[in-house]
Amino acid sequence: MKVARREFPPAPETASAAREFVHDTLLFWGVPTPFDDVILLVSELVTNAVVHARSPLEVVLRRLEGSTEVMVTDSAPERSVPQAGPLRVDASGPAGEGRVGGLGLALASAIATSWGVSYGHTDKAVWFRIDDSGGGRTTLEAPSVPRRAQQVRTPRPAAWSALDAALGSRLTLPQLLERTVEYASTALGGDAAYIALATSDETMWEVRAAIGLSSSGLPWRPLRIRTEEAFASAAPEPGAVINDDLATARAHRGRLAHAGMRSLVTAPLIVDGRVTGLLGVASRRARHFGKSAARRLQEGADLIALPVERARLAEVERNRRASLSFLAEASDLLAGTLDERMTGALTAQLITSRLGRWCAIHTVTELGVPKLTHVMHGNENYNDVLRELLKGPPPSEQRDPQPLWTAAGLAEHGLDEPLVHELAHGPAISIPLVAHGRELGRMTIGKNEGEDFTRDEVDVADDLSRRVASAMENARLHERQASMSVALQRSLLPAKEKEPTIPGVDHAVFYNPADEKNVVGGDFYDVFAASGRWCFAIGDVCGTGPEAAAVTGLARHTLRALAKEGFAPSHIMHRLNTAILDENTSTRFLTMLYGEMAPATDDEGGMRVRMVCAGHPLPLRLNRKGEVEQFGTSQPLLGAFEDVSFTTESVDIRPGEVVLAVTDGVTERRSNSDMLGDTGLERIFSGCAGLTAQAVISRIERELEEYSPGGHTDDTAMLVLRFL
Repeated sequence: MKVARREFPPAPETASAAREFVHDTLLFWGVPTPFDDVILLVSELVTNAVVHARSPLEVVLRRLEGSTEVMVTDSAPERSVPQAGPLRVDASGPAGEGRVGGLGLALASAIATSWGVSYGHTDKAVWFRIDDSGGGRTTLEAPSVPRRAQQVRTPRPAAWSALDAALGSRLTLPQLLERTVEYASTALGGDAAYIALATSDETMWEVRAAIGLSSSGLPWRPLRIRTEEAFASAAPEPGAVINDDLATARAHRGRLAHAGMRSLVTAPLIVDGRVTGLLGVASRRARHFGKSAARRLQEGADLIALPVERARLAEVERNRRASLSFLAEASDLLAGTLDERMTGALTAQLITSRLGRWCAIHTVTELGVPKLTHVMHGNENYNDVLRELLKGPPPSEQRDPQPLWTAAGLAEHGLDEPLVHELAHGPAISIPLVAHGRELGRMTIGKNEGEDFTRDEVDVADDLSRRVASAMENARLHERQASMSVALQRSLLPAKEKEPTIPGVDHAVFYNPADEKNVVGGDFYDVFAASGRWCFAIGDVCGTGPEAAAVTGLARHTLRALAKEGFAPSHIMHRLNTAILDENTSTRFLTMLYGEMAPATDDEGGMRVRMVCAGHPLPLRLNRKGEVEQFGTSQPLLGAFEDVSFTTESVDIRPGEVVLAVTDGVTERRSNSDMLGDTGLERIFSGCAGLTAQAVISRIERELEEYSPGGHTDDTAMLVLRFL
């Protein structure tokens, strides 16, 4: 005896799930078909339990010698089973109005060999047994109703009753197709069956499910075929077609003949007058199918056509949403980088995770030369092999999936057999990366053998290529802009190799822009020789960016030109103020400390510094004892007022003393709500006694980072003069 049991919830879909469970179990046990009576009674008894008992229920299926027994048990013994009334219709009312008992028990009484009801303390069970010979106790007769009340109904074909039960379940499209080919093969006594659905453009047909056609017991993988391969004639036939000699038939003759099939019957799935699919059953016996088989197959095709089309459209919608989600995620990732190499790497990762087994990215350099930049395979051990195969010119544009290589062409590379098989038989597409009408590279995607690119996948790849090309173009534009910014900033700051050597003075400079992505700023420094003396300057333009850099360039070049003419610092500041007022249309102010050094005339040595501090933070002086003090007088800033005058100050700096000049990006450095300020800078500077000029810069830079890690929000410049 064989026994199978399963529990079900009291839900509307339980009846169809129970029918499916019983049907599949009987098929698995090899019970002779048809067993439609068993399925019918299971449906009725389970429905009664759901409607009347409203409790979880259990279906127990037993296979006895020559008979099948089913028991439906619920957990509500207090709710009695309705009496089994006669199957009759009162002529005075609608059909079923005169019935006094439950229809499920009435059917059991009429169909089953034996049946009964058992009550327990916590449950009750309704059971029935049906012999394989169909030994029911009575015969069902059509109810006698007036002619005007009769309704014509087409009975469901017995061969498809199990499929009809499956259609009531909430199956996905793959599950529905798999059940269909199983039932079709069983209903027609075939050795193989398949179902093909039309693609969205209706130019191809995709064999989505099959049984009996896979070799070595492997599961079926979808196969795309053309219309002329799917149908015996040039166009889909409106009805079932029988092919008794597959040696001469065009429809799948290669695949079917390879599986040993000799005859075939096919039926189209038709929805709203349009052929949406094809259901086929094949046999190893010649002339196995007749007109009755073709008629039964067409009945099955008509039964599933609409449910399959609905499930297919639901799948298309899910795939469309998944594609939109994938493209949106790809756009976010690609927009997050302005580096071309990173863009290519992200693209390869996105493709191998969603669209293909492997991917290659070629880019075109500024000279128009193609270059392989990224290769990625699902098996990373094959990355180097693929790179070697694709290191030459990129593949030609190819949107119709087909292999890039032949097995013979790959043989000379000594590759692994699985990889040769994959590359020689796996489809691939190659799509150009085009932005603003210019090709930036090529994106090549490949799949495994037996897989194929759907039209939707090709469309997604095409859409992705445009987004990748746009991201690459943006990265290249950013790189060019950054290069221009670097070149401009270099023109605003003196080259290290051109800084003069000042006798008796050790000097060092430092510059750090507020935005590391834009090295052009408003802070600047300069150290140069002019007319037998050594000059230094440090300045800060209001604001940052290219506009501030324009004022910086004007100030630096004007300063150098006037200093070489031998003008005094006060005169230079006056002329520079006038120049900024004449040229500046964006109200950009400038603070500057400018000074010139010459050896002191007294016997103590050192340097005499003549300077003007135009609105700039006053410089600091550190003596040998570690004492820090400001020196100089703050005068008007540049570019703000016309009627201003400047005065040259003279200060003697003795050997061993260190002078520090900074921009406000140093003193205004913040840590949360606290600001470093002049006091904080003096504290740091006081600990720099005995250090070289460059060591002083390094010490202050380190202290600033510890005070506020990554907290520089303004351009920063420093100038250190250590007098020997």
